[in-house]
Amino acid sequence: MFGLFKRSATLQIYIAAYDRGVDANGNPKPDHWAIIVSKSLSHAGTAHHVIHGHPLFEYRPRDDVYVLKSQSLAHVLNIGKISEKDVAKIEEVFEKVAVNNVDKEWNCQDWVLEAVSGIQGLKEVSLEKGLKVENLKEAVKAASDGRDYN
Repeated sequence: MFGLFKRSATLQIYIAAYDRGVDANGNPKPDHWAIIVSKSLSHAGTAHHVIHGHPLFEYRPRDDVYVLKSQSLAHVLNIGKISEKDVAKIEEVFEKVAVNNVDKEWNCQDWVLEAVSGIQGLKEVSLEKGLKVENLKEAVKAASDGRDYN
């Protein structure tokens, strides 16, 4: 009888930045960003991100992402927590974030910033204290690659 009530696990919310190398002129390409929802960096999680490029950007979540197994992982920042039972609420927000295939300056980092803004007001999401969307680019860039997390 006591086994019927299972506590919902707490999942972590991360922003992962992946190095994309250099363009044809040798200039660094902007990092690819994704929001990762997972028990921890050592567990498989779901990546929420936009893929492709202009004019074909599209939101596409991807399950079974192991952040620390990626050779191109540059930075990872823990931005908050959510109960496993409430994940559908943030996924609804992510699905509604507009994809901009018109502005050539817009990219996956802009999508992540808007997605984080969208979940900021949800009572089910506990974002890290002091987290400010306008400072996320600097915070992600300053974060480690996560391989020292345990």
